Amino acid sequence: MKCRFLRLSRAGAFLVSWIALAALPCAAAAEEAGFRKNVGDYALYLAVMPAEVIRGPAAPDNPAASPYRPPAARDTHQVMVSIFDSRSGLRVSGLQVKARVAALGFSGEKRDLGPISIAGATVYGNAFPMLGRGPFRVDVEFSTRYGPHTQQATFYFTHPSFAAPK
Repeated sequence: MKCRFLRLSRAGAFLVSWIALAALPCAAAAEEAGFRKNVGDYALYLAVMPAEVIRGPAAPDNPAASPYRPPAARDTHQVMVSIFDSRSGLRVSGLQVKARVAALGFSGEKRDLGPISIAGATVYGNAFPMLGRGPFRVDVEFSTRYGPHTQQATFYFTHPSFAAPK
């Protein structure tokens, strides 16, 4: 009875170890797919959504408008970053945050990300033009208001609606 228990225990341990090793690449992919980066003592989370979700629906298009107009509102996205202290898990506020969003191969535009309150939580965000399917490079810089050190993180974003067909 004792030997049988040990065999099952060893087999169970082997199975658990194998599943854990197989899950490591999946966990790493989920972290990247979840748009999370660790920078120094901070954990950054990126969220990108259509700007209409934050500022409401855009005015209807005027059929008599010039075809040479700026990008449509549907091509403007809200880029938001949440910053947490990685040791305590607490949300960090009072930072100066900037981001540059650009399609690969282009310089893009750098803007300040201001504090936005969403569901009672403060995130840093601003609207950026994001034409086409991407991928887009999002470079985030942040520092404390009085600190000399600027920290940086780079994210890559592709619109989920442009996923490859299966």
